[in-house]
Amino acid sequence: MPNIEGTVKTGEVAGSASAAQFPSLACSRVVIKALRSNSGNVYIGIAGVTVVDGATDTTSGFELDAGEETPWLPVENMNELYRICDNAGDDVTYIALQPA
Repeated sequence: MPNIEGTVKTGEVAGSASAAQFPSLACSRVVIKALRSNSGNVYIGIAGVTVVDGATDTTSGFELDAGEETPWLPVENMNELYRICDNAGDDVTYIALQPA
């Protein structure tokens, strides 16, 4: 984990069965975690992110099983990232570091 310099923000984002942008939150790094209670997977990526389908493509998201999390992702704003879920009720939580 990086040294904490700045403000720590945490929150929850509802799942979406279609590609959806994360909310606008200025930050330097963020970790996204799929809830343990999710019944399906969550996929994190860029605009147009898709679920993994066994085909070679450039839109498949980074797959998170229930309870899994990303490493620290260096982004200037959470809204650079998108999510798509197996089920609309598959939510995520996040912890973000805002610059000092």
